[in-house]
Amino acid sequence: MLSREEFIRLSLENNLFWLRIMKDHAIFIENALPAPEIRLAQEADRFKQQFEQLLASTIILANASVSKESLLSGEFYTRFTDEAERLTMQFTDIDINRNLILQTTNIEPLTQYSVATAAKEQDVSLLNQSILTLMDQFISFKTGLYNNQVSCWLITSLYTAVLEHVLEEAREYVTILTSLQRRETPQMTISPEKEYFWAHLMLDHAKAIRGLLDPSEMALFNEADDFSKLFTAITDSYLVPGDNIVVPAGDATLTETIALSELKAHITRGLIECKVKALMIPLYADHLLREAYHFIRLLQY
Repeated sequence: MLSREEFIRLSLENNLFWLRIMKDHAIFIENALPAPEIRLAQEADRFKQQFEQLLASTIILANASVSKESLLSGEFYTRFTDEAERLTMQFTDIDINRNLILQTTNIEPLTQYSVATAAKEQDVSLLNQSILTLMDQFISFKTGLYNNQVSCWLITSLYTAVLEHVLEEAREYVTILTSLQRRETPQMTISPEKEYFWAHLMLDHAKAIRGLLDPSEMALFNEADDFSKLFTAITDSYLVPGDNIVVPAGDATLTETIALSELKAHITRGLIECKVKALMIPLYADHLLREAYHFIRLLQY
């Protein structure tokens, strides 16, 4: 069973990461909907606002309660996030609470003098439950979008595979929070199933980047294509007869994820500086970068 300290820290670290990811998903969906779908766009915007409110609450609770390693990992924000949000607001006219970045950068890490009180444990538990309630609604919303696009009742500027991808991530967040609410003790190292899950997400990222780059960006296209092949081989190596998932020998997953993160950082900077041509808003590239940094920390835990 999780100790009070572990429950608070792990809940808040996951919420700092995942709430921003979910907020981004709402922004991407709102931006991808065609003009006639104003009702769906407004619903996506309401989800964005609710995730921002929950993230603001998380940031307050996180002070002196999360690890220094998590704060330095780049998974909560990168050196590009603030400018990526500013430009995304400019390009899409979608309002984003950019103060949350500054507030996150000011979080003080957990120290030996930090005290995990029963009151904070209760506050975190209530926060987790509020998030789970909203996530149930968000998953239902995403499922509706996915089903309608698959059935050709709706067309967005998001790949159907991307809609499926964001659904998988939402379900993963719910699984993590549900486990934490039960005070289940996490494994000290990443499980084979979770490692496979994240390696497969990296494969999805490589394919998405490849498909969104401008045709003139041949060098970046080829690099993304190489990563898609590499992560196809990596994910295949996790699967053994009998549908079992195992961690393959060697450290190829970590090595290639670090290399992929460097490509994502290059593209993010390039989009911000108008040096890379692609059908991507800057926040999308930064979003993919944060997920890579999260996976790298999991692999190094």
